[in-house]
Amino acid sequence: MEQRQPNESNQPRTNPSNGSKSDVRPDEAQSQPSTEQRPGHQHPNNRQSTPSRDNRPGNNTPDTDPINRPERPQKPIQNQRENRQQNGRSDDQRPKNQQNQRENRHENRQPNSNQRPNEARQRDDNRPSREQTPPLPRVQESLLGEATLRDLNNQPNQPTEHTSREERLVIGISLGDYNGIGPEVILKALQYNRLQKICTPVIYGSMRILNRYRNLLNFKDWNLNGAQSIGQISHKLTNVITCWPDQNQDIQPGRVTPEAGQAAFACLQRAVDDLKAGKLDALVTAPINKYNIQSEEFKFPGHTEYLAQEFEVQDNLMFMVSGALRVGVVTGHIPLGRVRQNITRDRIAQKLALMMKSLRQDFGIERPRIAVLGLNPHAGEEGLLGNEEQEIIKPLLADLLDKGELVFGPYPADGFFGTRAYKHFDAVLAMYHDQGLIPFKAIAFEEGVNFTAGMPAVRTSPDHGTAYDIAGKNLADETSMLQAIYTAIDVARHRKEFIELEEGALK
Repeated sequence: MEQRQPNESNQPRTNPSNGSKSDVRPDEAQSQPSTEQRPGHQHPNNRQSTPSRDNRPGNNTPDTDPINRPERPQKPIQNQRENRQQNGRSDDQRPKNQQNQRENRHENRQPNSNQRPNEARQRDDNRPSREQTPPLPRVQESLLGEATLRDLNNQPNQPTEHTSREERLVIGISLGDYNGIGPEVILKALQYNRLQKICTPVIYGSMRILNRYRNLLNFKDWNLNGAQSIGQISHKLTNVITCWPDQNQDIQPGRVTPEAGQAAFACLQRAVDDLKAGKLDALVTAPINKYNIQSEEFKFPGHTEYLAQEFEVQDNLMFMVSGALRVGVVTGHIPLGRVRQNITRDRIAQKLALMMKSLRQDFGIERPRIAVLGLNPHAGEEGLLGNEEQEIIKPLLADLLDKGELVFGPYPADGFFGTRAYKHFDAVLAMYHDQGLIPFKAIAFEEGVNFTAGMPAVRTSPDHGTAYDIAGKNLADETSMLQAIYTAIDVARHRKEFIELEEGALK
């Protein structure tokens, strides 16, 4: 009788013929699923691997709620082992549990159990020195291609380094408020030019300001390449385009100054100009202060609204994404008192359409499954605590289900996240900002990314703010900035592939 391998009974089983789970119930799903486990994810270089709607975890017929689907029968251990071997993966290659997955993603990182309650997590003082050139933290596999993972993990058989503009993605990064943690997380993410193996980063900021932070962070042996315009950048180095006269300015970490706000807008404006001209493949925006950036030219609640005007987009979707969870919101940066008047059937339908389109073209999910949250506590309790669910949300979802769209709800927000029901969906649509962003940041703060869906250009951002209280103290964690860059690369590649496939289908 064949001897069972240790922990084998806890391993997720994958059928190589269709990529679906065969013997893991929804309530047994890992909170941080691997690429094979994660619903709706696929290899960025192989769109054909996307599971069909019937084979995806949590998927049943369109009128069946995936949370309440029946259990699947267990398959014999022998068959499961043979399936894994046919699929080219062995037990020792697969994470054993959630703890191991976190360790794989954050290799050589030692999180501080007493993290401060601000938007940029502190680092443990006992972490390895940056002078020892530690490896980049392991990131979500679903956000990277196979070649990218080989590069970042220093695996053999690395692909030939691309040097021409046509072969490499050029990623613009706006500096944000230079008295916040923006410059610090940018430099930490790009240190030692490692990301240049997969893209060409261009920082829209100030060489003077970045050199001050580079010395402050003890990155003295790492040089930045100054360029006057996008046409003069080097594809082998980290590039900096100075966007305002910075001769008489100095950094004041932790202070809110009008000069920093004006500089942040100058950087954003220059980067957006190049993005609109097609000279950038994507833009990553570092945090701004929404108060000191205000001027006659910038009268917006944030980046998203400014970009919508620049690209003449009537509507867009604030889409918070990570490897474990994607959350969009119907209403974004508006006062809570104005939320109800903006919860209409047409607006919810519009946000759902943007979300479905983005999941298909930006994340390669052909049949996305979306959960919709209710507006009121307990989703209105059948009208007892509010009638928006009965009169607006439920009729809309029923119509979409009749059309074959996999949308479900409305779900009570507290129980939905408390029971981890989000694992059964590709995305979640919340009714207002805090309803979606509070649980998202509680679940995926360090690796969360703010992505603007519905725009003709790709834009991402870390999911934290300026964090003035730790600015300039070498405490800011760059993981969210790294993920924002990786997501920008991955979405830009998906979009190009999606357009090529559509053009081929039309021919």
